[in-house]
Amino acid sequence: MAFETQALDRINRQFTEMGAKTPDMHWQYGTLWISTENKRDLTIIKDAMLEDVLSSKYTVKFSEMKPTDREPWTEWAMDVVLIPFYQSTVYEPQVVA
Repeated sequence: MAFETQALDRINRQFTEMGAKTPDMHWQYGTLWISTENKRDLTIIKDAMLEDVLSSKYTVKFSEMKPTDREPWTEWAMDVVLIPFYQSTVYEPQVVA
């Protein structure tokens, strides 16, 4: 729970520093759900997570939930994912002989 609280605090701080309104969001089962139509909000959230919350081994991935007849709004899901070793800038291959 401390991770989620810290992440929301850093994200809120980033929006406040930019003078922007923080979108409605909440954590559920390790996924951050964000109610926004503005992709700029996603960039702000990603920057806050990468700069202030996550170690360099992790990144975030967003998935869009498009509007439906029953739920006529766009919602985004953000998951924290491990960067594959072959894409990591901190990975150093070693020869073991």
